[in-house]
Amino acid sequence: MGDPDSIFADDVELIEDAEVLEEDYTPDKILCRNDALSDFTDVLKPIYKGRPPQNAFLYGDTGVGKTAVTKHLRNKLVNDIEQKNADLSADERVTLNIIWINCENFTTGDHKTSSYQVAVGIVNRLREQGNRITGTGYAPQDVYDIMYSELDALDGTVLIILDEVDKIGDDDTLLYELPRSRDMGYLENVRVGVIGISNDYTFRKNLSPKVKDSLCETEIKFAPYDATELTQILMRRAELALYDSAYSRGIIDLASSLAYKEASGSARRAIRLLRGSAEIAEGEGAEQIAESHVRKADKKIEYGNIVESIADQDDEKLYILKAIAHLDLLNKTPARTRTVHRAYSRVVQGYNEDGAKDPLTQRGMFNHLSKLVMFGFVNTIDRNKGAGGGQWNEHEFSDDVDPAKVKEAYEERGLNWKSIKTRGVDR
Repeated sequence: MGDPDSIFADDVELIEDAEVLEEDYTPDKILCRNDALSDFTDVLKPIYKGRPPQNAFLYGDTGVGKTAVTKHLRNKLVNDIEQKNADLSADERVTLNIIWINCENFTTGDHKTSSYQVAVGIVNRLREQGNRITGTGYAPQDVYDIMYSELDALDGTVLIILDEVDKIGDDDTLLYELPRSRDMGYLENVRVGVIGISNDYTFRKNLSPKVKDSLCETEIKFAPYDATELTQILMRRAELALYDSAYSRGIIDLASSLAYKEASGSARRAIRLLRGSAEIAEGEGAEQIAESHVRKADKKIEYGNIVESIADQDDEKLYILKAIAHLDLLNKTPARTRTVHRAYSRVVQGYNEDGAKDPLTQRGMFNHLSKLVMFGFVNTIDRNKGAGGGQWNEHEFSDDVDPAKVKEAYEERGLNWKSIKTRGVDR
């Protein structure tokens, strides 16, 4: 436990192996995903046999095992090829290079990822530090040429895994070209297989026919876990991560039930809930996780999810939310649309003092405000005083949002929480 006098020490420890509860932990055995494992194994078999690779598209909600299954089979494929090569001559050995790209990491300030940016990422994965290229300053075709040159300098098979591939959006040049790169004459020495992973069902449906034909050679759907499956997964993690006396079956059932109900069967949510419960129990000096600890952890996770969801919004919606936060702190909500627009305009001016961006018109702002209502961040109240009194809208935060959460979201996006001038805003 370390120094008992340290402010970081707890009187009790319930977690024996915290790594098992981390999001990047890859279990030795995948539970409750037999069909997906079988289908995905069939996709990777040609690589093991030294044959041309296949392409596959994996889709399903967050936390349903797409990344875990992919990492598990990646590790097993690499290990099995190493064992196979040990008994083969140099000419017979299978050579495999794996490039894992999370397209979310290449999202720009306007929340868009391009094929260009992902191609830059692939190049830089293959180059030593000091010889990498920047995300600007190159013509798109030059970046693609550099990427194919770097790929062709490798041997054998290159498996490119594009996690969160839906972030690429409409710019699907790479999704069309990579799977066909050898047929199109861009590569001579290597064969490329592409695995696309997406949380967005609609992205698959909206792919152009030519891209779907290239990328979706095999489609593997990951359905949400049911409550029983979540219990099996969480019980296994508890056995590996927690001391035997730290939990009961009832606690596992509760955490699984909450994750099933509130996160559409997400194993990630269930595991985060288990870890949070254990940490809260440790902080309180409890010898075992109790229901109250699970409930507290659930509320904490929900708070963090809302902050993350706010931070994911585009700049205009963040400006509007800051404007409402300002009015809320002045006790000026619910506020009329024109009042919100005045505050919003001051926010935009405060973050664009060089005049790089002008505020939207009231109508343009209202379109974004309507989206925030649809997302559940803002409530709109219709006021109607009859023929003589007029009709208007007023806006305020929903019960799940408050100024503190908006401020945290700004900080998560790396934005300073600037004060805005109040004169004229709250009239």
